[in-house]
Amino acid sequence: MDTIIRGMRNVLRNPLRLIMVVLLLGASLMLVAAMVSLNGSAQQQLANVHKEVGTAITINYVTNNSQDVGPNTGGQGQAGDNAGPNGGGGRGFFNQATSTPIPNTTITTVKKLPGIATVEESLRRTDTNSTLKTSTFQTPSGRSISLPPTINGISTDATHFTLAGGSTPTLQSGRTFQASDANSSVAMMSQTLATTNNLTLGSTFSLKGKTFTVIGLYTTDQTFANNSLVMPLTVMQNIYSVNGVDSITAYAQSYEQVNTVANKLRTTLGKSYDVVTEASTYANTINALNTAQNSIQLALIVSIITATLVIIFAVFITVHERTSEIGALKAIGASHWQVIRQFWGEVLALSAAAAIIAVVLLATLGPVISQAFNVSTPAATTTAQTGFRGGPFGPGRNLFASQATQLSNVHLSSATLNVQTLLIIVGLGMGLAVMTSVIPAWYVARIKPAEVLRRG
Repeated sequence: MDTIIRGMRNVLRNPLRLIMVVLLLGASLMLVAAMVSLNGSAQQQLANVHKEVGTAITINYVTNNSQDVGPNTGGQGQAGDNAGPNGGGGRGFFNQATSTPIPNTTITTVKKLPGIATVEESLRRTDTNSTLKTSTFQTPSGRSISLPPTINGISTDATHFTLAGGSTPTLQSGRTFQASDANSSVAMMSQTLATTNNLTLGSTFSLKGKTFTVIGLYTTDQTFANNSLVMPLTVMQNIYSVNGVDSITAYAQSYEQVNTVANKLRTTLGKSYDVVTEASTYANTINALNTAQNSIQLALIVSIITATLVIIFAVFITVHERTSEIGALKAIGASHWQVIRQFWGEVLALSAAAAIIAVVLLATLGPVISQAFNVSTPAATTTAQTGFRGGPFGPGRNLFASQATQLSNVHLSSATLNVQTLLIIVGLGMGLAVMTSVIPAWYVARIKPAEVLRRG
């Protein structure tokens, strides 16, 4: 024990070197701990993004998508100052854009592809001839207009759905569709549309010559979507005489299979269809996280190499300067282990001092270092085509999303002092001390006391 204590005291022989080595080693240990913490945060954020993005793959006709981005696509809920009965014009502006339904044979083909867990279809129409009254809203120019109701058809086994414009409905009362509702004249309606028409749960209304019963009421976060209702897909196809659907959403069995399944769909369906993955919408976010993680891992490697080189250099110089002292100790009967333990004491003292410096640096500079690896991503756009997962409305049901995922808020947690980072600093410091103990052991074993004494 006395030998180790003597070694620790020897550290103070060269104060200037001590300060330089301790600062360099401390900064390196601090960076290692910070990079490990940030790397873990980046991995967690990537996992969260993959989980939230989901496995949805949307399939549409190319011609239909090209119409969606063109002018006057009334079926998508656009409005102008001349629209609506209160806006000084008719409802012709909202006439449904001509679109080609995706045939049922395509749905069957998609369902048979390997790697697909479920397939959901949707149909949407703007009913300009509806007898339902709709709410009004103000245009930027101050004019009041009203929108015709939007009718949405979904399969009764659907577990994901969004309304026009990507609005996320939230069920307030009643129930969602069941398998037995596939051919029933039932509907779910926005609370706003129901209130405007004095309808409640159990009320009936007429649409396209059919009488429907309201079984569920929901709220939305967009004005356009407040004038909407949802009915079983088969029923809507019958009353609108549509032999097909507007879009298909296929869900891969896992996130890792999304791109493979999407490529299979593109090959199978041909160039007439647009196949878009939900992950592609957030490609910038995922790429930014991957770039940040690569930078963090590179900085981690550099920090470990730097810390290793600093302590190896310090130990090597110290041992080399003590050649005469080592020879004298061995000449008066000191064993190899006694001499080595003395140097172990010095290395441990250096590592302990560096660990203290690293703790102080991490506590003060951790948040600043984190900012250098901050993830900058563009605001995520909610996608009406793919939909979102949401809160449960019954056993195993997630028909409506209770909350849209805001991937634009992705950021790494700050690298701050905690139990994990403290253990990394102390553990790495001690590990380097043990590793570099090989140097004095190798050097001491080569020294011959008689030769050292002859050199003076």
